[in-house]
Amino acid sequence: MESNNNQENESKDAKTKGGENDKQYTRKRRLSKKERQNLKKKRKLQQQENKDIKVGVGNENKKAKNEDKIDEFDYLVGYEPIKVDPSKVAVSSSSSCTGKEEHKKNLGKWFPNARVVKSSPQTDNNQTKNTDNDMTCTIVLFYQYVTPKWTKERVDQLISLLEEIGKRRKIYGRIRVAEEGVNATLSCIGHTSQTQQKEHGCIAMRHFTQDLIQFDRENFTKTDFKFIDHLPLDRNFKELKIMPVQELVFYGVSEKEAPLENGGIHLPPKEFHEMLSRDDAVVIDVRNHYETMIGRFDGQEDNSKKSEEQGDSNSNTHETQQQQHGAKYIDPMMRKSTDFKMWLDKPETQENLEGKKVLLYCTGGIRCERASSLLKTKLHDKVDQVYQLHGGIEKYLKEFKDGGFWRGKNFVFDKREAISAENFSGDGGVIGKNKSKKKTSKTNDNIKAANASTDTKCCCCGELWDRYVGKKKCYTCGVPVLMCDKCMSQKLDKKPGNELAVRCPLCVKENITVPANEMEYTDNGIKCSNSNNGTSSEQKRQGEGGNQNSQNNKEGRLAASSVLKWGGGHGNKKKEKRRLSRSKKKRAAASSVLKWGGGHGNKKKEKRRLSRSKKKRAAASSVLKWG
Repeated sequence: MESNNNQENESKDAKTKGGENDKQYTRKRRLSKKERQNLKKKRKLQQQENKDIKVGVGNENKKAKNEDKIDEFDYLVGYEPIKVDPSKVAVSSSSSCTGKEEHKKNLGKWFPNARVVKSSPQTDNNQTKNTDNDMTCTIVLFYQYVTPKWTKERVDQLISLLEEIGKRRKIYGRIRVAEEGVNATLSCIGHTSQTQQKEHGCIAMRHFTQDLIQFDRENFTKTDFKFIDHLPLDRNFKELKIMPVQELVFYGVSEKEAPLENGGIHLPPKEFHEMLSRDDAVVIDVRNHYETMIGRFDGQEDNSKKSEEQGDSNSNTHETQQQQHGAKYIDPMMRKSTDFKMWLDKPETQENLEGKKVLLYCTGGIRCERASSLLKTKLHDKVDQVYQLHGGIEKYLKEFKDGGFWRGKNFVFDKREAISAENFSGDGGVIGKNKSKKKTSKTNDNIKAANASTDTKCCCCGELWDRYVGKKKCYTCGVPVLMCDKCMSQKLDKKPGNELAVRCPLCVKENITVPANEMEYTDNGIKCSNSNNGTSSEQKRQGEGGNQNSQNNKEGRLAASSVLKWGGGHGNKKKEKRRLSRSKKKRAAASSVLKWGGGHGNKKKEKRRLSRSKKKRAAASSVLKWG
C-alpha cells in the first residue's frame, strides 16, 4: 500500500513539474516599464537612422553605435538649451566689459581678459558629510579647430555662452578660446538620486556638449568628446576659467608656415597600434620631456629586444642581431612646444626621419595637429608619410585595456594627475604617510612594475618616485621635477646652497647652472641669447643679453635654451599677496595683545606662580619638622 501511495505521489509531482515547465516555455513574460521604453527608443532610432541623435564619437561596429545612441538619448531626455542675450555679450578683447565685471579676472600677462566663474557644489554644506560617498565626478576632454575661423564677435558670444553654462550647469575646469577653435578640460559633480536615475554630473556634461552643438553645429558635430564618468569627488575643479588666447597651442610658427589643412593622417588606436609594429616607422613623442619620463610608447622595442635575444640563443648569425621589430621611439627632449621647431632644424633629426613613416602622438591629440603640419612643411619629401594618433593616449588606453605598447603612466592636465590602463581615476589626491618599511617597499615595487622602461627617480635623493606633486620646479628652466615625499617634508629645495639639486634631467645632462630668474627671455619663454660655452641652436645670437649675459660668459656657466613659465607671473603675485596677508595678521595679533588690559593677564599669572611656590616651601618645611 505504501509503495502504491509513493508511486502516485511521484506521478503527481512529475505532472506538476511538467506543467510548470510547460507554462515557462509557453507563457510570455510581461516586459517591464524600462524594457518597453527601450523598445520604443529602438524603433525611433530605426526610423531616424540618418539623424545624429547622440553626442560623442562613432564606433566601428553598428551594434555598438545603436547602444551608444540609446545611452546618449537617455542623457538628452529633458534637455533644455541655454541661450545668451546678445545685448549681454561681454567683449573680451577690450578693457571695458559690458557684462558683469565681477567674474572678470586678470590671470597674469598671458590672460589679462580671462573670466572666472566660481559655482557652488550641487549639495549643501551641511549635507556633504553624509553624501560624499555617493557623489562622483565626470570629466570631459575635447578640442576643436574650426574652419573658417570665428570672428571676434563670434568668440565673444561663445565666451558669454560658456560663462552662462558654467553658472547654470555647475561646470568647472579650464577652457581656451581663440578664433581658430576651443580646447577644454572640464569637470562636474553629482550624486545618485533616490529614483536611481543617472548622476547629475553625467547628464550636465552631455547637455553642455549639446549646447556647443547648438552654438556651431557644423564644427562641433565633428568633435571627439572624451567622457570619463564615475571618478572620485576630489578630481573635480574648484572654478571655471575661460581664457581668450591667440593660439590654442603655441609653437612659435605662423599659420602660413604650418597650416592645419596640411596635417598628418589621423589613425584610430587599432591602426596606430599596427603601425607601431612596422620596421620602417618611427614614433615621435610630441609632449614635453617631463611628461615622457613617466610613460611612453616604447613597448614595441621591448618586444624586439626579446625576439633578438631568442634569435641569438637559437643562431649566432649576424642577420638576426640586426633585425628590427617595431617603430623606433624618438624623444625630442623638449621643455615646451616651441622647442619642436628647433629640433626639426637639426641635421641629426632629418637623417633619422628620412625615408621613414613618421608616427606622432600626444596626450589628447591637439598638439599633433600643428606639429604634423610643421614636420611636413620642414621635411617635404624626405619622409614617406606622416600619421598621428586620433584621440591621443587617452583614447588608446581605453581601446587597449592591457596597455598595448604603452609603458608607464600618461601625464594629464587635470586633477587625475597621471593615469594608466589599469587606473583611469589617476594618482591625484593627498599623499599618505608610509610609516612602515613594508609599505614603502610595496610602493617601490609598484613603481617598478608600472614604469619598467622609464627613469622615474627623485631629483634629490634618487629613490623611485613617479608623481609630480608639490608644484616643484626645476631651478634652471622651470619645468616640473619629481621630488619624493621625504625630500618635500625636509624642504631640501629651500635650503641655501642646495638649489642645483632641484633640476630636471635635461638640465643635469646639459650641465645647465644659470638660474631661470637671472636670464632674460622673450617670446613666451624662448631665450634671446646664450653663454659662450652653450651648445644650443641659438649660440649664434650674441650681444643681446646685456650685462647679465656677459657676466655668465665670464663665469663659464650655461643657460637653458628655453624656460617654462606658468601664467605670465600670476603665481608670483598670489604668493606675494599671501605673504603680505600673513605679515598683516601677525602685526594685528601683536597690537591686539598689547591692548588687552595692559598686561593684566600677566599679573594674574605671576600671582599664581608665587602662590604655588609658597605652598611648595610650606610643604618642604613641614617635612623637615616631622624628622
